[in-house]
Amino acid sequence: MQAFIDANLSASLQILELAKIAYLSPTQFKKLFTNNLGISAYKYITQKRMEKAKALLTHTDLPVQLIAQQVGYNDLSAFSRRFSLYFGLSPRALICL
Repeated sequence: MQAFIDANLSASLQILELAKIAYLSPTQFKKLFTNNLGISAYKYITQKRMEKAKALLTHTDLPVQLIAQQVGYNDLSAFSRRFSLYFGLSPRALICL
């Protein structure tokens, strides 16, 4: 499931859909995911999205809006808020470093 998530970060990746892919109920999926990785599926997805966004911001010249979309955020302000909470600085501030 980790490989699927990593390969589909631009998709919505809802727990219900991930559970269906894994042939589990949402409750079973969440429990097994957390037991196996030590973090929730939601936190794992957020972590992977933020890591990919940071890499794209620091290693490409792509606009922030496009990077947000590539990591599953259609709303630029939602992406910026999540990124700022995760890293302690905005996507634009990271670019300026």
